[in-house]
Amino acid sequence: MHQFDAIAGGWDAVCSESGSHGVLRLTAFRRVERLPGATAPPAHVVTYRCHDGCGGEHRLLMSSEELDWLPIATGFAPHFDLMTGRMAHDPDAGLDLWWRAMRRGRWPVTLACEHHPTPVPAWPSCLRALEPDAEPDGRWFLVHFTCPLCERPGSQVMRPQALELLPRAA
Repeated sequence: MHQFDAIAGGWDAVCSESGSHGVLRLTAFRRVERLPGATAPPAHVVTYRCHDGCGGEHRLLMSSEELDWLPIATGFAPHFDLMTGRMAHDPDAGLDLWWRAMRRGRWPVTLACEHHPTPVPAWPSCLRALEPDAEPDGRWFLVHFTCPLCERPGSQVMRPQALELLPRAA
């Protein structure tokens, strides 16, 4: 099982080529394929670009629980709290931030399905492919997805910030 780092906004990952450890953010995903068969929980093969190690593409087996629920349910690990100047540990802080953000309509991922008049709240397992633009700083992604409401395929252009799995307060 892969752990999710709530402060960094990504899963733990180890490069199979170099052995280096890093954080796997949603913007590193290239393809998400649901495997046939298992439905409780569904399993997915995630192909991602290795930013911390070799720069190549790797494949990772993840459950829907790891993709969709860990980013929300994971509490903050012990961290340095800049407000108090001390080490802090609040295991419910991450869940509370996500709960408040989702109540205001800020979901982990929001997709624009052409079959719905308003943005559709979604999860990382709804994504099918992420294609970064050719610019070196990667300012845009063409995101292919399956709408969680009508199950039709769709595509949209998104900024990397829209794919960050961090609760946004405002």
